[in-house]
Amino acid sequence: MSKNVEKDMIEMLSTMTGFEPKEIKLNMNIVKDLGVDSLKVIEIATAIEQKYKVTVKETQMTKIHTVADSIALVKRLIEKNKV
Repeated sequence: MSKNVEKDMIEMLSTMTGFEPKEIKLNMNIVKDLGVDSLKVIEIATAIEQKYKVTVKETQMTKIHTVADSIALVKRLIEKNKV
């Protein structure tokens, strides 16, 4: 599952930012490197909620800085949702 989450998140970010999936690296800053603005952050959160059937809180999104952070958040939410 974890490799799929990583691949899915990179694909999602690629679609929303226009970067090719192979250009997106885990240590990239979502705002500075990928050009994601506050509106796009909301779109990403909504896409995560729809794809993984989880709830993303605004406070969680403010702690996301890198691609790896976003993947880690999704993995935590999926685990939490299993309980």
